[in-house]
Amino acid sequence: MLIYDNLKTFSRIQPDKICLINGSTVLTYQELAGKVDSVAYRMANLIKKGDKLLIKLDNAVSQLCCLLGIARLGAAAIIVDPSTPDKMCDDLMEKAGAICCVDDKFCLPEDMVQTLPEVKPEDIFLGALSSGSTGSPKLIWRDHQSWVSAFAVQSRVFGLNGADTLFLSGSLIYTANLNSCLHLLHEGGTVVIAQNSLPRTWIKEINEYNVSAIFMVPANYRTVVRAVETPLKKVKTLISAGAKMDIETVKQLMRCFPQAGVCEYYGASELGHITYSLTEDLLEHPGSVGKAFPNVKVWIEKDLIWVESPYVAPAYKPNATIGDMGEMDEEGYLYLLGRENNIINKGGFKIIPEHVEGIINRCPGITESVVIGIDDQIRGQKVAVWIIKSNSSLTVEDVKAYCRQNLPRHACPQVFKFIEIIPRNNNGKVDRNKLKSSIQK
Repeated sequence: MLIYDNLKTFSRIQPDKICLINGSTVLTYQELAGKVDSVAYRMANLIKKGDKLLIKLDNAVSQLCCLLGIARLGAAAIIVDPSTPDKMCDDLMEKAGAICCVDDKFCLPEDMVQTLPEVKPEDIFLGALSSGSTGSPKLIWRDHQSWVSAFAVQSRVFGLNGADTLFLSGSLIYTANLNSCLHLLHEGGTVVIAQNSLPRTWIKEINEYNVSAIFMVPANYRTVVRAVETPLKKVKTLISAGAKMDIETVKQLMRCFPQAGVCEYYGASELGHITYSLTEDLLEHPGSVGKAFPNVKVWIEKDLIWVESPYVAPAYKPNATIGDMGEMDEEGYLYLLGRENNIINKGGFKIIPEHVEGIINRCPGITESVVIGIDDQIRGQKVAVWIIKSNSSLTVEDVKAYCRQNLPRHACPQVFKFIEIIPRNNNGKVDRNKLKSSIQK
């Protein structure tokens, strides 16, 4: 099956059902299918099967229509942030072999061709950008079948179907948001894409559109629970990915969304869905990222997590690792130990940042922390920590004392920074390069 097949089907059997809401834009299945067809039949004058293109549009609906229209031609698109500098776009186009960039200045031909090329499930339709741990863009080509084959399992694990209305708080540039959007459209449901980044607006939209399911990264869940004044009882499913959710946020979500189950999954642009945890798993195994996703085989080899799965990107089949380190207990629960190239080497001592963060986050008065190794002339690297505090009276000396009591001496940070917001990239992951540069300034 192809990524857009069910869109065509639902445009016939439920043409007037609303499928997409983004601010003032409200589209039915028939209207969305018509827009996608318009892009495909007009774009066919410019591109051929197998071509690669950049999409640099600010509007989420335009991004989606353009992506699906290009996919109907057997071509592939890379969605980039519209604020991306031209030089970076030029470099990416050269790296990808892209023939053009579809931006706000791009004009579609008026003429429409009569026929479109045959597209197969193994054809590439998407170039997913993953920043990884270095911050430099990494391009992963995805085919139709590796995404579509996961949709039925996603529906079962997440408890979603065509009757649901799903709320997305982030951009479709983030692969997990795009996957969530395409998944629910494949099921015949309704997708609401937040019109801005304000949590109070999110809550208003969730209530206004009778949202039954939400997908957010943990950082956004932490902000939205602070804005909830009255429990939202119509939401039945809360899905999270991109980072490990702390147990306190899980408990707050249970209070704010009393009828909802929480499902967190661990995945990667290269490998698709890997493991998942439901509410009881998050409470009973708070340090774990859960058990293997259906049809996925996970194992540990030389401390690295390896995956064999039908959801893996073509270039990574039949099995692959992305350098995440982990361990698995006797019950099959997977625990992340950090990224191999994130390990801090302090004078020969190997320090896993995630371990240190987990301990520091338990310090009274701390909401969240990020630990990074920075260059040191004497020991090679030293440990730095950026902290968001929940208690304004918390001092660096308080945190130092806590670290001395709870961490080995070599793992205690030497650099402490209090910040209001932890910078994140489009994937919802910590922008470690930006934090490092703040030390150097």
